[in-house]
Formats: sequence, C-alpha cells, structure tokens
Amino acid sequence: VPLVFYSLLLLYVHKRWGHGPVLGLAVAALLAFVVSVFQMDRRRRIDAQATELQQTALAELGSMHETTRGKVVLLLPSVQPEWLWHEHVPEGHEWLYYPDGSVLTRFPDMEAEARAANFIVTRDRVESDALLTPGNEQMFLYDSAGMDDLVEFYRATYQRVASGEPAARSPRSHFDVYLVDRILFHVRDPCVREDVGYRVFVKVFPEDPKDLSGGHGRRHSEYLEFHFQERSVLFEGKCMVVLPLPDYPISRIRTGQRPTLRLRREGGRGWEVEIPASR
Repeated sequence: VPLVFYSLLLLYVHKRWGHGPVLGLAVAALLAFVVSVFQMDRRRRIDAQATELQQTALAELGSMHETTRGKVVLLLPSVQPEWLWHEHVPEGHEWLYYPDGSVLTRFPDMEAEARAANFIVTRDRVESDALLTPGNEQMFLYDSAGMDDLVEFYRATYQRVASGEPAARSPRSHFDVYLVDRILFHVRDPCVREDVGYRVFVKVFPEDPKDLSGGHGRRHSEYLEFHFQERSVLFEGKCMVVLPLPDYPISRIRTGQRPTLRLRREGGRGWEVEIPASR
C-alpha cells in the first residue's frame, strides 16, 4: 500500500511539475536510505556485543549448576553492573531461572543471608580464596565465606562515593544522591529494612533525543524503574543503590524512590530530585 501510494504521488508530481521535483525527491530518499543504513549498522553492532555478553553470562551460570544443585544460593546484585540500559542482558529476576534445583535467597540482610547460604552468585569479581570460578568473565560463584571480601569491596565503593559532596539530597528520606564517573548512587547511613521497601526510578534526558533506544526521536527521555533490592546492597547498616547511566551525552537526570502499595497504605511517601548532567 505505501509503495502504491508513493508511486501515484510521484506520478502526480511528475505530471504537474515535471521531472525536476521528482529527481530532488529521489536524491532526498537516497540520502535518507544511506543514513538509515548507518544507523541500523550501529544498532546491530551494539546488539551483537550485548548478545555476546548475554551468552557468556548464561554459559557461566549453566556451568555452576551441578555445584549449586540442592544447595542454598545467595544472589547478590552488582555495585558495578554493565549494560543496565540494554534489554538483552539478563539482570534481576531473570537470574532466578538458571540456578534451578537450588534454594535461592537474597536481600535485604545480605550478611545474615550469607551465614545461612552455601554459595554466593554475583556479577562482582573480588579476588578471594572463596572465589570458585576465577576463570569466569561475567558471573562469579563464591563459597559463603566470600561474603567478608565482598563486604570489604562494597565498603570501599561506598567510602569512595560518599567522601565527596552529593549532587542532591532527598527532601524526606535522608538519602544522598551522588553522580560519580557517569554512575548514579543513592546512599544512606544508617539504613534499615524499613528504608528499602521502595521502587527506585531514574529518568535520563539526552542532549539529542535520537540517542534514545530505537533512535526515532519521538521520546525525550529514557526511564527505568525497579525494586530497591534488585540493584542495591545493604551492609554494615548502610545501603547503596548503583545506577550506571547510558553512554550518550545527557542534559539532566531525574531520580528518586516511590513507595510500594503496602507502604503507601501505611503512609509512606516517595521523593524526587533533579540533577544537571554537568554535576
């Protein structure tokens, strides 16, 4: 139908104004085609890289299967996750499909859960005697004794981030928001279970809307929302949410937390702040 429509339209233009305008339209169409080819090729390269990461992660999870079968496995989010904004890399609840045959446990009290677990699975690599998969690239399996080394790693990250001035402070819940090396952090100290029953969101406004997923420019921002426990750690009375930002130029960022339905019924209130990308 579109081909017939445009063919009839061009025949009408040719009949009415001659072949000059038709030639101009043909050149414009050719240029649009060339640009679209380059855009599709760029997207294909990104997808290929993400697919390779996914295949590696899933293969490494599969190799852990026999070791963890029938055991208690603690799943920990990463404090330095990659490809957060890409749809083809497994994160969060998608992990739950792979260690089948195991008893899975996770947040909020990581250190207490680790004492009851046989193994720990996370994307974070820490050199430790408890690391059972030193040859892996994406997913790492630890003996439960590795929790001490992971907590030390979290502590170092927290101290590095919280040593500077926050980009914003939440108006109600005493969370500080930091922007360090294109990574957004929500941190709080002290932090208890009641502080983490929220959904975290981040809305990114690019300088050029064409940088958004899909590249059509119809939207003006990119939005991500998830439960606190899916991408955060709570350790030694501190909590930290880690949000790597997309790699395109950003004009501003809006982030905050929204209470779950249960918390709203109990009077819980969320918060929101906006940060210029220059911060």
